Amino acid sequence: MRAIVETMSATPLPALASLSPAAARAQDAAYFDAVWNAEAPALPAVTDHRVPGGAGTIAIRLYDPGAARPAPCLVYLHGGGFVLGGLDSHDRVCRELALAAGVLVAAVDYRLAPEHKFPLPLQDCVAAVRGLAALGESWGIDAARLAVGGDSAGGNLALSTLLALRDQGGPTLRAGLLVYGMFAADPACSSQRRFGDGSLLLSTADTEWFWDCYLADAAQRRDPLAVPLLADLHGLPPLHVAAAALDPLLDDSLRLVERLEAARQPHAFRLWPGLTHGSFQMSRRLEPMRGHIAEIGQFLREALAPAAVFSP
Repeated sequence: MRAIVETMSATPLPALASLSPAAARAQDAAYFDAVWNAEAPALPAVTDHRVPGGAGTIAIRLYDPGAARPAPCLVYLHGGGFVLGGLDSHDRVCRELALAAGVLVAAVDYRLAPEHKFPLPLQDCVAAVRGLAALGESWGIDAARLAVGGDSAGGNLALSTLLALRDQGGPTLRAGLLVYGMFAADPACSSQRRFGDGSLLLSTADTEWFWDCYLADAAQRRDPLAVPLLADLHGLPPLHVAAAALDPLLDDSLRLVERLEAARQPHAFRLWPGLTHGSFQMSRRLEPMRGHIAEIGQFLREALAPAAVFSP
C-alpha cells in the first residue's frame, strides 16, 4: 500500500475542487480507473441492458461468471463521490465480485452530481433495483435473490436504497455490501482529522467537495436518505460492512457498526488494516485485497443461496 501511495503521489494533480465536474471525471478516468482496471479477469459474458427510470431509462451492465440460471444478482453502485465514475470505472471490481461470489453482478449507471443532485441519483438506484426485479427474469436473474452493494458514495447509495425499499414497499433484498461508505457528512470526526490531509489518496477537502456537489443545501445533511447514518436502521437484510484503516471515512463505518449493533441488525464488520480509500479497486497490485474480495464473495454466496443462513 505504501508503494502504491508513493507512486500515485509522485504525479501531482490538480485538486478535484479546482476542476469542473467534467475535468474531474476525465482526470479520475485517466489517472486512476485506467491503471486499476487494466488486465481485468475475463468472464463468459458481459452484456448491456436498460431498465426504466431516471430521465427515461438507466443503463445496466450485467457481469456473468457462468452462474446457473436463474441466478442471484448483486446490484452494484460505483463509488466516486457522487460526481465521478460510471459503468467503466469499477469494471474490475464487478468482474472480481462476480467470480468470487459465483453470482451475476449488475452495475448501475446512475446520474451524477452536481448536474443531478440528491435525491436523483438515489432515485435511479431504487428504480434500477426495481427494474431488475421486474425485468431481470429475461436475463436469467432470480428476482427473489437480489442484493445491493457499493463502495464510498456507492456505499451511501446502497444503504439508502435499502432504507428506501424498506419504507416504500420493496422489493425485499437478501443482503447489502457496504465498502468504506460515505455515511456521515462530518468533516470534523477523528478519522478525517487523522487521515484527511490528502497524503493517503483521499482528503477531507475532497469529501466536502463531494457532499457540496451532491446536496442542494446544508439542510440536506440532516436528511437520513442523504446521510444514512442518521436513519432508523431496523428491518434491513444482513450487511457486510468493510472499512479501510487509513481512510478519512473510517469513522463513518465505525459509527454505522455501532448503530447496527444497537439496533440488533445482523451484520459482519471487517477492518482492512494498512489500507487506504480506493484500495477496493487495487487488487491488481494489492495482494491482501484479493483475500478481502474472496471473503466478500463468500458472504454473498451464503446470503444469496436458495436457503440462506447468515453467519457474521
